[in-house]
Amino acid sequence: MACSKGSPPPRQQPTSTRAITTAKTDDSAAGSVDLGSNSYRPGTLSAVGSVAGTVKLDGAPPPDTTRVTVDQAVCGTKTDPELTVSKGSAVSNAVVWIADVKTGKPLPVDKRAELSAQKCLLDPRVQAVVVGTTVNVFNDDRLLHRFVFIPLGTHDTLTVMPFFNVGQVVASERLAKTPQIVEIRCTRHPWTRGYIAVFDHPYFAVTDGDGNFKIDSLAPGTYKMMVWHEGMTQPAAQQVQVAANGTAKVDLAIHVAH
Repeated sequence: MACSKGSPPPRQQPTSTRAITTAKTDDSAAGSVDLGSNSYRPGTLSAVGSVAGTVKLDGAPPPDTTRVTVDQAVCGTKTDPELTVSKGSAVSNAVVWIADVKTGKPLPVDKRAELSAQKCLLDPRVQAVVVGTTVNVFNDDRLLHRFVFIPLGTHDTLTVMPFFNVGQVVASERLAKTPQIVEIRCTRHPWTRGYIAVFDHPYFAVTDGDGNFKIDSLAPGTYKMMVWHEGMTQPAAQQVQVAANGTAKVDLAIHVAH
């Protein structure tokens, strides 16, 4: 399909993935990540605190050897790096969550997220949502994509989305049914990938471009904070103490192998 320099047309209304036939795939990263299920229940909080900090890289970042091999007229020649490290070794796109929280603030009312393909890259590359979220997947590229959604570390396929037209959008309720990390791959463009972390509670965050995160409205107590980044087979753990009306500062260094 030929590319065009014009702007994409208005996005279409979402279609459902229920009509799409799923298939098995072996294109999955090693190592599953257990996000757990603690039967979380919203409750009344008489006092709250928060956790904030920075995720940094332990050691030098690995070289980026990924190359764009096809459709360079649309995809360009540069890929989205697996590991984005800013000044001071801060790491973006790391998922941070509280693993053992049982009760607290309400779950988000708006359970809808978006994922778009632009120049053969997924935006956002990493995001976190709660169980029951509907994910709208957009294609903003004038070429073919075939996205496969896989529970990380498995060879099971949640759904497959073939995209044929620019502006096409598919809405899926299958991706966020249970707590897990969902990996997204494109079978036509091997360097295209993304991740959706699905939680059954609202205490999570994704680090920004400077590696910063904040998780608020936690009841006072001691918790286990977990951090995962693409390339880690298991998350890193850190115990944190949250005080009423206070912010626990946590700076954590992670090791990422590629």
